[in-house]
Amino acid sequence: LAGWQAPIERLPYFCSGCPHNTSTKVPEGSRAMAGIGCHYMAMWMDRDTETFTQMGAEGATWIGHAPFTETPHIFQNIGDGTYFHSGLLAIRAAVAANVNITYKLLYNDAVAMTGGQPMDGPLSVPRITHQLYGEGIRRIAVVADDPGKYRGAEGFAAGVTVDHRDALDRVQRELREIPGVTALIYDQVCATELRRRRKRGLIPDPPKRVVINEMVCEGCGDCGVASNCLSVIPLETEFGRKRAIDQSSCNKDFTCIKGFCPSFVTVHDARLRRARGVVEGVSLPALPEPDLPALDEPYGVLITGVGGTGVVTIGALLGMAGHIDGLGVSVLDMTGLAQKYGAVTSHLRFAHESSDIHAVRIAAGGARLLLGCDLVVAASFDALAKVTKGTTHAVVNAHEAPTGDFTRSPDLAFPGKRLRDAVAGTVGEDRTDFLDATRIATALFGDAITSNLFMVGYAWQKGLIPVSGAAIERAVELNGVAVEMNLRAFRWGRQAAHDPAAVEAAAAEVGPAAEPLASGLDDIVARRVGMLTAYQNAAYAARYAALVEGVRAAEAEKAKGLTGLAEAVARYYFKLLAYKDEYEIARLLTDPAFERRIAAQFEEGYTLRYHLAPPLLARTDPETGRPRKSAYGAWMGWAMRLVATFKWLRGTPFDPFGRSHERRTERRLIREYETVVAELIAGLDHDNHALAVEIAGLPEQIRGYGYIKQRHLVKAKLCESELLERFREPSPAATAAE
Repeated sequence: LAGWQAPIERLPYFCSGCPHNTSTKVPEGSRAMAGIGCHYMAMWMDRDTETFTQMGAEGATWIGHAPFTETPHIFQNIGDGTYFHSGLLAIRAAVAANVNITYKLLYNDAVAMTGGQPMDGPLSVPRITHQLYGEGIRRIAVVADDPGKYRGAEGFAAGVTVDHRDALDRVQRELREIPGVTALIYDQVCATELRRRRKRGLIPDPPKRVVINEMVCEGCGDCGVASNCLSVIPLETEFGRKRAIDQSSCNKDFTCIKGFCPSFVTVHDARLRRARGVVEGVSLPALPEPDLPALDEPYGVLITGVGGTGVVTIGALLGMAGHIDGLGVSVLDMTGLAQKYGAVTSHLRFAHESSDIHAVRIAAGGARLLLGCDLVVAASFDALAKVTKGTTHAVVNAHEAPTGDFTRSPDLAFPGKRLRDAVAGTVGEDRTDFLDATRIATALFGDAITSNLFMVGYAWQKGLIPVSGAAIERAVELNGVAVEMNLRAFRWGRQAAHDPAAVEAAAAEVGPAAEPLASGLDDIVARRVGMLTAYQNAAYAARYAALVEGVRAAEAEKAKGLTGLAEAVARYYFKLLAYKDEYEIARLLTDPAFERRIAAQFEEGYTLRYHLAPPLLARTDPETGRPRKSAYGAWMGWAMRLVATFKWLRGTPFDPFGRSHERRTERRLIREYETVVAELIAGLDHDNHALAVEIAGLPEQIRGYGYIKQRHLVKAKLCESELLERFREPSPAATAAE
């Protein structure tokens, strides 16, 4: 363990739809200062945000710095709870000092950082504007996710403007030019609280969902940049990494739709089909009772996971089970940033008597069981510091859930093997069990939330939890939430420990299996020949196959024993040939296979809306000068079906879309790639084979649509010129004397 650090951290950033996510953004060229609470997390992101303060001192540091810096203006983040507590005093001091600062006050209707408690005291957006005006601030702006709830600016202080949150950048640019203190109130409810209130029926749940057509998606990650949302998850496909929406965690903020990509479809009047697991009504055979651990000394169980997945509930259930058995029990929850999908750990200690437990926190090396409900947190330094090789057992969920880093690094590879090796190497191979509890539980019960109790059942059957099974089941009953499903999850977890093959077989019965990825060059080519035939025609597909076959022959002749070049050409020549123009996007969005997938997810009665920026219909954003996406109803589906039938016009003089700069560039890239491949074949040998493979794979970097694709293309072409220069003029081999 010494010197080892987790390859990635379970840093939460902001949860999906979190108002902090948008409100902390600043215009290009501006700087911001963080505050206390959730705003602190903005320092971990690309928000040009620095420093933090104690509660109520937001902006006070700028009062001291302003006279001694060339920075003319600063934005200061502050939450409504902090404002009500003491933040108004710091604002009063900034007004007295007459510094150039814009206070960005987030009104999110909850103390979001520490669990979503209601804010103390009466406060409203109109009331805040009057308080700020009374302190001497004359330019106050309000932006909101739903400005329609305000009638103009009625009830606000004089001069207050109200805009939609989409105008945030414009409003901030205006405020930063005004001397003195200005204020911007960002009005949007905490996303986590919003979801809780919807589940409890306290507010309406919008019958609207987002679906991504992975065949249209280019994997550019612009949707993650736009939303910073952890519900936009990676999807590994035959054609590279794409994106999908995790419907179970989506907070329905819909900011991801703003990514410049036509793959997003919204489903209206959407009701998710209740996933039906395979285990309803299935009787399990009686299992042998395990030998429970002795309690000669306090027994420590460390549970690790992510906020919002039920880790704390699992700790509470096991603690209650211990009390039912008459044991001494202590439970300590380390929730930290759980409200923002951060790491959570629960320290459980069991003993014959409560007096035997002298500390509730598990000390270094003191855990007898590491129950890892999340792989990243289980492999963290803090968790592994609690284990001892040869003494601790580990039961870890091997499911690979993306972290906040994925929103900023679309090609981030989840280091699953490294994380598993870290746990197994620290605990011991013979004392570590990995199981994909999320996948199995979702298949068995139709809901991933059961995965934690499934793991409890697994660990208990292994004899690693010192309470009786009857007590655990009684604790589930006393909890009173989804009792039958949770009891089944616990019992099937036991079965997985006793007969894993039988449980895997049951899980495999759910739905059709995903099509496996291509297993060799012939398979890769065959799949793409079929797709290019559908894309254009058989002659177009034959052009593709002929080039790949030529590369295969040259590689076998000139670089005997080496492979990879023909496969790279097979993948990325196809990518360039199958560029997604208007005909192809129309074909893919109206593909019956995509429509069947939506029908399988949602109950009947829904309608679809497409979010596009068609070249002949798209409006230009006055702020950015770029095309703006708009939502189109069912009629667009019929129009796209019609457009798709005219694919035979592609590339001809009669192609109405083919004369655009983007389409001419895409056709040019095909010809340039063919020229480059011919050069690679001509100069190929053993020494430059790896370099040739790298050059042939460069089209992977050319992703996205419109200006996103152009930005990636510039970088890819720069890289190509550098690599080709090395290929054409290889460095002379160094001699021993050198």
